[in-house]
Amino acid sequence: MTATRRTRGPAADTRDRLINGTLQCLREYGEAGTTVAAISRASGLSRPTIYAHFNTLEDLIHQAVEDAALELSDRILRQAARSTSAAESIVEYVVAAHREFKADPVVALVVHTSLLPGIAETGTITPHMLNLSREPMRAALAANPEALARLDEIIETMVRFLLSVLTYSSAHTRSDDALRAYLHRTLVPALGLG
Repeated sequence: MTATRRTRGPAADTRDRLINGTLQCLREYGEAGTTVAAISRASGLSRPTIYAHFNTLEDLIHQAVEDAALELSDRILRQAARSTSAAESIVEYVVAAHREFKADPVVALVVHTSLLPGIAETGTITPHMLNLSREPMRAALAANPEALARLDEIIETMVRFLLSVLTYSSAHTRSDDALRAYLHRTLVPALGLG
């Protein structure tokens, strides 16, 4: 996959300042304390400028969290790419995601804005949720045609495990090594990769 080079200009720079200011506020004040006034102070941009780029505060927060999710995905992919097998890559993907979610409060919002609303609204794992992991998992499973044929099923199982380990702490999630061992014993066989 090749990256598309964007032309930079004043609008892109303003957008970046708004996104960065929003992320700063989310980390400092949480979602409830992130206001247009706080984002204005953090970004150094006026309220009219904010509303010239985003219709609502919710749109701005959603975009900031989505951008954070893309950065998260890139970081996790880099970590998982060092793996030597599909099973190892998937385990490392979940371990890295767990570590990132625990380390950054904005990353935790990815679950609330991208994943959990789909479950809460429909009672199901939505196609949007599966799409978040499709390309990283396709890359992880590239050398395994049998697994690629079951890509959506593998992603759904991985998402179920990931949501569980993000939601519930236990002795299995106390460290990366403990989680890694747990996933090798449970997730890898569940995916039919062990």
